[in-house]
Amino acid sequence: MATVKSKTATPAGAPASPATPITAEQRYRMIAEAAYFRAQSQDFCGDPALDWLAAEAEIDRALLQSGQAGQAGLTPKQVFQQKLEAQLQELDTMLENLKLQASLGKAELRTELEKQLELLGHKRNEAQAKLNELGRRTEGAWEDLKGGAEKTWEDMRQTLNQIAERFR
Repeated sequence: MATVKSKTATPAGAPASPATPITAEQRYRMIAEAAYFRAQSQDFCGDPALDWLAAEAEIDRALLQSGQAGQAGLTPKQVFQQKLEAQLQELDTMLENLKLQASLGKAELRTELEKQLELLGHKRNEAQAKLNELGRRTEGAWEDLKGGAEKTWEDMRQTLNQIAERFR
């Protein structure tokens, strides 16, 4: 695995340039720094494990977008799994925000929103099941699940956006 030529070439929280691929250790440090700043923004009163998971998803998304996820020692299957995990975590955050809105809303809106959220929760569970199945597949046999998992995620995102629009 290639290493960065100069320690000052890339800040700890930023992806390396394509000419200087990152190592697994650099990825870890990037996640640790992002988790620290997340915790700091909450006056260190949040959940450290959730801060770490959110930071990991954020860094992995940045690496994936920059095309360096594979250079961090990840297989295509692992990159896809991390993408799905990050999307599920993002969905969970959106669901929690909508549940909070429902609890603060009028009774008839709250009832309707709770029904919609229950349906979305079922779709979220389906996505988690697909992610779990993906984890059980071998590196060569996971591609057949990829399309179904992507479709499930897109369906959930559309449903969530429709719910959010109705209650704004």
